[in-house]
Amino acid sequence: MSLLYNLRKSILVKRYSSKETFRKFYEEVDTSRKVKETTFTVLDTETTSPDIKRARLLSVGALKIENMSVELSTAIHRFVLQKGLEKESVEVHGITEEDLLSKGEPVEAVLEDLLEYAKGTVIVGFNVEFDKKVIERDLKKLFGVPLPMPRLDLLALLKRTDVVSKTLEGIAKDLDIPIGATHSALDDAYTTALLFLRLAHPFRESPLFSLPLMI
Repeated sequence: MSLLYNLRKSILVKRYSSKETFRKFYEEVDTSRKVKETTFTVLDTETTSPDIKRARLLSVGALKIENMSVELSTAIHRFVLQKGLEKESVEVHGITEEDLLSKGEPVEAVLEDLLEYAKGTVIVGFNVEFDKKVIERDLKKLFGVPLPMPRLDLLALLKRTDVVSKTLEGIAKDLDIPIGATHSALDDAYTTALLFLRLAHPFRESPLFSLPLMI
């Protein structure tokens, strides 16, 4: 585990430990435990734009990996009430304002449930810092806290392989992983979970701190 990770964790806890929401959802992750004994929450989002400055959260898909197995029975897939979707945005992810009016919920309800679901786990994602920044913008606005869980980016694990593709679909094809529907938060989270299991397999007996965690 890098000194930088431990330093950032200490700063995070010190800065936000006085906030009730942070105390409610923050739980220490034991980085000395083996990778195979760690619970991971694989996360993906759909947003209004790939530009982080303009992106608003539309949907969240998340599922857990426990004992190096995907737990689909507890997966969550939630939609956020948003208005004013641009045509280009709808063409990418297929989520319309009508979908959000019928299935969408207030963003605070979606994020509270996500924090409860991911508490005490390591969040895994493809380009996870984008998802983190979109979610964290709302978390700070609504609750005054950042995303409190440690994170692991699939792209960081790929640096330890000879895979050259940079898209989720391309990486899955290179590693012979089946792909479901794309641009669905839950389907992309499932593909990410399968890729993570493949890439993390060589480290399953290693301590969690051997992986490139961020916080």
